[in-house]
Amino acid sequence: MMLSSSAFAQTGADSDIFYNARIVFSDQHTMHFQLALGAGQGASQGSCFIINGEEWLALTSLGSDQAGISHWAFPFQSELTIQPTEGGQLEGFFIKTETGERFPFFAESATVIECDAQMQHKRFPEGLFGQSTFDSPRHPLAERYDLRLRAGKENEVHAVGEFFTHPSGEIRGSILTQTGDYRYLAGNRYGNRIFLSTFDGVHCYTFTMALEADGSLSGTHFSGVSYREDFSGSPNPDARLDDPYAITTATEASLDLTLPEYASGAPVRILTGQGKVTLIQVMGSWCPNCLDESAFFKELAALDGLEVYALAFERSADREAAKPAIARVASYLDLPYPILFAGRAERGAVEKVLPIENFISYPTYLLYDRQGRLIEVHAGFSGPATSGWKAYSEQMYVTLDELLEGQP
Repeated sequence: MMLSSSAFAQTGADSDIFYNARIVFSDQHTMHFQLALGAGQGASQGSCFIINGEEWLALTSLGSDQAGISHWAFPFQSELTIQPTEGGQLEGFFIKTETGERFPFFAESATVIECDAQMQHKRFPEGLFGQSTFDSPRHPLAERYDLRLRAGKENEVHAVGEFFTHPSGEIRGSILTQTGDYRYLAGNRYGNRIFLSTFDGVHCYTFTMALEADGSLSGTHFSGVSYREDFSGSPNPDARLDDPYAITTATEASLDLTLPEYASGAPVRILTGQGKVTLIQVMGSWCPNCLDESAFFKELAALDGLEVYALAFERSADREAAKPAIARVASYLDLPYPILFAGRAERGAVEKVLPIENFISYPTYLLYDRQGRLIEVHAGFSGPATSGWKAYSEQMYVTLDELLEGQP
């Protein structure tokens, strides 16, 4: 079966104008990313993409105001305002719509180089961090690392780092934790220092890393206004996380559940064992990894005999208050399967709705066969930005084909 690499991977048009952009969150964190604007920017026929390496995340136009400021919506609860300046640059604000926080945005035209896909040179401009002080010769960058996030702290987290050098010279990859991946990271290397970032309206991450002569690395992760954590790692081609199928377990083998449809409030009953294979997705409209999983589940929903349901756990316990955020995601992906409102995303909430134990991650899915028997529970989601994506997605199709075999 045909698999898409990402719901957001797109190709820039010849008329796109590329920019190196930055958002100033605080004195300690200015996040660098890249942007492409299509013809008619600010109008409904224009386009705006956030570029994270091979990911092109499309924003939705909200139109332009009388001052010529264009407004763009992320799939999540955030927006970007853009206004051209006389010098051909851009300025505006990144806005968190839930809190009303506004952070200055700036962008300058980027140099485009040709490789196997168009990209912009120097996401992190040369000299930005005093690269002239970096040591040489260059130490090797491994493809895979055992990482320790919040290194040395009581709440230290095991992670896996995957990195590679793109033909353009850009460093790309992702960081995987037990709950999910940090999506598409992209950036530049100067000497033995590497600078990576990703930006999707929720993740506002910058990673600075130093490579050591013994192969190890150390660095700092910045997020938003004030969050920072140190991390360290050592190269390990066999670095792995715990088995995601063996973490969250079910306390009952079947499911009989009624929840309101998120938009109408109409009760929807999920009853397994009615001759259909049933896939239950635990998600939230605020969760980027859930968005990636939803894009994949949209493909799966086209299989005859498969029923897919999303259970949305939101920032608010009130369905009406949560409705706009869920609707934004459902509309962005044009999801064909029901989304049910399951309550507020808080500790213990999922276990109150579903018969499971040790819930650790949004997203998580439960898969039931046609007889209503639980086949598997999968915690977390490592998506298209990770090396294991192809094997995982292909195996999912194999599993579903086996469960659907002989479907009348």
